Amino acid sequence: MIRVVLLVLVIIVLSLAGAWVADHPGTLTLDWLGWRIDTTVAVALAVTLLALVALALVWRLVASVVTGPRSYMRRRAERRRQRGLKAMTQGLAAVAAGDARDARRMSARAERLLDAQPLADMLAAQSAQLAEDPTEATRRWTRMLEHEETAELGLRGLAALARRQGDGTAAVARARDALAKRPGTRWALETVFEVKLDEGDWAEAEAALTALERHKHLDREQSRRRQAALEIERARAESAAGAHDDAMNRARAAIRLAPERPEAAITQVEVAIAAGKLPNARKMIEQNWAAAAHPQLGRLYVDLLGTESNATDRAKRARDLAQIAPNLPESRLLVAETALDAGILGVARDAANKIAVADRDTRAERVAARAAEAEGDWQSAAQAWQRAADARPAPGWLCSSCGTMHRRWEAVCDHCGSFDTVAWRHPAAAAVATGRAPVSAAAGTTGHPAPSSNPASSSRPASSSRPASSSRPASSSRPASSSRPDPSSGAEAPAPTDIRPPLDAAAPTPGRPPAAA
Repeated sequence: MIRVVLLVLVIIVLSLAGAWVADHPGTLTLDWLGWRIDTTVAVALAVTLLALVALALVWRLVASVVTGPRSYMRRRAERRRQRGLKAMTQGLAAVAAGDARDARRMSARAERLLDAQPLADMLAAQSAQLAEDPTEATRRWTRMLEHEETAELGLRGLAALARRQGDGTAAVARARDALAKRPGTRWALETVFEVKLDEGDWAEAEAALTALERHKHLDREQSRRRQAALEIERARAESAAGAHDDAMNRARAAIRLAPERPEAAITQVEVAIAAGKLPNARKMIEQNWAAAAHPQLGRLYVDLLGTESNATDRAKRARDLAQIAPNLPESRLLVAETALDAGILGVARDAANKIAVADRDTRAERVAARAAEAEGDWQSAAQAWQRAADARPAPGWLCSSCGTMHRRWEAVCDHCGSFDTVAWRHPAAAAVATGRAPVSAAAGTTGHPAPSSNPASSSRPASSSRPASSSRPASSSRPASSSRPDPSSGAEAPAPTDIRPPLDAAAPTPGRPPAAA
């Protein structure tokens, strides 16, 4: 709109100027070199204007002749660059699509058109990785280190390639080179953290985690959870090495960071048992029961005075512990299981039946069924066994990333290598029904393991290095229904027992006792 207004104004001004010249024609006389020219002012102005236009055209023609070749080469180089960028875009798309052949073809074209720019090296390196040519990929990533603007990208590519080849030392070296150039680089800190996790070097992993938090790459809550997981592993390792005091400090730090995590409380108790401090272990269980109630803590508590105590004493100790948080499902389940073992059937059935419907699983239903059988109430027993068959599976140490069930808590899943994904939870009913949940190598075979005579025997020390994630057990393909944990046994996440009545007896008929053998 502004341009239109300006054009109209220019036309008006020129029209007014032309009218003014027409109203004042005047004469112009030029006497030069024996020539005399008499004309009007209007004609003189018109001739001057035409001369200026002709001069401009001649100047443009001369400039084109002089600068034409250079302009042509510049335009040609720009078209070549545009074709090279297009080839690079298509090559990156081929890499993303997994088409190694097209990626390498586009990489060669981009390198030819872009005159071996660093970005062409990046595409060539990624194409070589896709084509499983580590030698060429290494050469390309290394060549990128020669350019300051692509040096960090080259280091990242070399670190990723080293990790893919299983060379953690080289990956960490490249990551530290990047940190030397730019401290706080996120990918470099994460590389160091992940490699040290794979190696079981918990101290170095913790240092990398602290750096990630310091540079604001992790939020506070996420950092606290990861820190707690590392403290638990370090406590286990130091306890195994005999440094019980340091191990206890680590376990306490884990509880301060995440008091709701039962694995932290279990580790603290295991360290105290390993150090021979049984009274302290009892107090620790009592202190942590309300926030982190867990079947293993309950089993350790009732067994902590020695296995020579009778079932009645065990049931009494279970009731004492349950009084700390009487409404928790684990409290009621502990009371029910120990009362059933002691033959206090009414207490067992009452405690199992008080567990809220939303919190019930196969464990509560099995206790109710066994108590009913012991009392001779076959109809109630049959109904309880049926509810147990339909109830959700018992909880266990389950990896949220791959669904693997573990015998005990681990900071790093030995099936998929994920960090801090193993937690005490109920497995998905669909996965259990279809047998899709894999079983960790540590899960062992199905069936109840024999309870240990020594409460400390459940505290397996953490080794200095984690098993390689590639060593997946062949048992991962067995049906998940055979790997449900049974927290009522002596291990942390033991395999389940059958929820059905024994096969050596006839199935009970509602309202009628079974036939005598």
